[in-house]
Amino acid sequence: MSTVPTEELDAFRARAREWLAAVGPPEVPLDLDARFAVLRRWQRTLFDAGWLGLSWSKEAGGQALTHAHQLVFVEELVRARAPQPIGLIGLEVVGPSIDRYGTDEQRRDLLPRMLSGADIWCQGFSEPEAGSDLASLRTRAVLHGDHYVVTGQKIWTSWAHEAQWCALLVRTDPSVRKQAGISYLLVDMSSPGITTRPIRQMTGDREFCEVFLDDVRVPRSNLLGRENEGWAITSHTLGSERSGATLRRRVELEVALEDALGQLRSGGIDDDRVRAAVGRSHIAMRVLDAQTRRTTDRLAADTGPTPVDSVDKLVLNEAEQTVLAEIAGLLGPLRAVPGARPLGLRSDRWAHEHLYSRAASIYGGSAQVQRTIVAERLLGLPRG
Repeated sequence: MSTVPTEELDAFRARAREWLAAVGPPEVPLDLDARFAVLRRWQRTLFDAGWLGLSWSKEAGGQALTHAHQLVFVEELVRARAPQPIGLIGLEVVGPSIDRYGTDEQRRDLLPRMLSGADIWCQGFSEPEAGSDLASLRTRAVLHGDHYVVTGQKIWTSWAHEAQWCALLVRTDPSVRKQAGISYLLVDMSSPGITTRPIRQMTGDREFCEVFLDDVRVPRSNLLGRENEGWAITSHTLGSERSGATLRRRVELEVALEDALGQLRSGGIDDDRVRAAVGRSHIAMRVLDAQTRRTTDRLAADTGPTPVDSVDKLVLNEAEQTVLAEIAGLLGPLRAVPGARPLGLRSDRWAHEHLYSRAASIYGGSAQVQRTIVAERLLGLPRG
C-alpha cells in the first residue's frame, strides 16, 4: 500500500481540486489540428502551475513526489472533465526511460521541454512487419564516426507529423539474436531524410502516421543507454506505458460510465436492457479498479518492468472494450447518425470512443503477446 500519509494526499487532492475549479478546463474541439493546439497550450498551463512530472526527479524538471500523488492528480483532472495534455507519449512512456537511463546532458536538455510541451515526442517502435513481434524490427542504424545513419520505416507512430522528437528503436547488430542487436536512439524529427505520412483511422482522425527514414544522421550522443542494449530500456518504456495508461484509463472510464449514466437518466429510460449493460460495465470496472490498486503499489515500490505489467494491459483491454461496447450497443443503428441522442446518449461521442477502443488490445503490445508473456514468465508454461 502507499506509504504516503492519508492526510497528505487529502490535502494534495483538495489543492488540485481547487486549482482545477479556478482555472477552468479548456473546451476541446473536434478538429484534429485545433485539438492539438488547444491541448498543447493546456499542457503548458499545467506545467507552469507545477502539475506535470509529479513523480519525476527534480533533476528531470519534476516535483519528486510519489506515484500516489500522480494518481490523485489524474483522478481530479479527469473528474473535473479536464483533458489530458497532448504530450502523453513523452510524459507517460518515453520520459521515465530517459530519466532512468539517460545521460545528465540528455536529461537536462530534453526532459524539461518534454514536460512543458515545448517539445512533443512520438514513439518509433512498430514497423509494417514488426508490430506485435517488436524484436523483429528491421530499421537499421550504422555507426559512421560520430553519427548513426538510420534507414527504415515505422508505422502507427502517433503524432509523428507534429512531434519534435522520436524515441526510435533500431537494429545496430544484425548478427546476434534479435533482442540483443537493438539500440534506442533519440531522434530530432527535423533531421533531413525523415518523412511522415498521416493515416486516416476509422474514427476519422489522422494522428497515426507512417514514418520513413532515409539515411538519417543521428548524433552518437543521442544513443540512450549502450549500443545493442536497447531491449532492456524498451521493456522499461513499455512497462511505463502499460502501467501509466492503466491508472489513467481506469479513472477516465469511470467518468465515462458516470457520464453515460447521467445521459441515460436524462433520457428517462430504465429497462432490463439498460440495466444489463450498466451491470456488465460496472463488473468490468470493479475488476480494473482492483488491478490498479496493485499497480499503484508496484509503482510505489519502484520494482521496474515486470510481467505483471502485461496483466495490467490485459485487464485494461477487457474493461475498456466492455464498457464502451456496452454503451455503444445501446445506441443501436443510430450510432451512425451524427447528432442523434437515442436513450439520451450522444451518438457522436460514444460511437467515436467505441471505435477507438478496438485498438486497445493492439497498441502498447497486442493482447496475444501479453498473454504469451503471462503464460511464460508468470505461470512458467513452456514456450509454444
